Amino acid sequence: MIEITGIRFDVEIEHKNIRHMYLRLKDDTICVSAPLLMPDHLVYRFIEGKRAWIYNEYQRMQKKKEGSHIYDDGDLFYVYGEPCELIYQESGRNSVKVRDRQIFLYGPEKEKAVKYLYKQFDRDLLAKAWEYFYKYQRGILIGYNYLKTPELRARMMTSKWGVCYPTKDRICISSYLVHYPLDCLEYIMVHEMTHFIIPNHSKRFYQIVGNHLPAYNEIRKKLKG
Repeated sequence: MIEITGIRFDVEIEHKNIRHMYLRLKDDTICVSAPLLMPDHLVYRFIEGKRAWIYNEYQRMQKKKEGSHIYDDGDLFYVYGEPCELIYQESGRNSVKVRDRQIFLYGPEKEKAVKYLYKQFDRDLLAKAWEYFYKYQRGILIGYNYLKTPELRARMMTSKWGVCYPTKDRICISSYLVHYPLDCLEYIMVHEMTHFIIPNHSKRFYQIVGNHLPAYNEIRKKLKG
């Protein structure tokens, strides 16, 4: 554990067959990928040199959470921008029922039941994401001679709304997109699909995005809270 400006962070070190160290922040955990033979004291020295970045990134992530609809153990669970009353009842197994603006959630532990709930919504989220993929496939991918159909996954990511893996032919979207209006999911799909053509966020990248979603800047504001 390491403390930075009064905030305590856990540290996870994973040794890999790599030449350089890489650091990322996952909630209040500092995750470091280090070369196989790199001693831990050098890893911690590397972390010390990143104190300012870690603190600023943590504050950015917290601000993003505060301004979002991400479920925070309250009574409301937003579904595509609409608030639903979440009613939890302890039960022997996880299950969920949705009626109008009410979500009845059952399970032996609330935290695990909520994760189960996200998994259930992932199915609908991915189905809608595929609709957007096929809507823009010809204009973005086929138009630039990208003829593959990538794998599409959803997982609970708090630091990113979507990630494109060109070498793996995969797009991963955040399960938390279920809380936002559908045009946000549409933007993320267009954004990540464009990364198969242009890996950076250059002017040309946003020209392509804007050709398909002229109001993308307004949609981005929704995701920023």
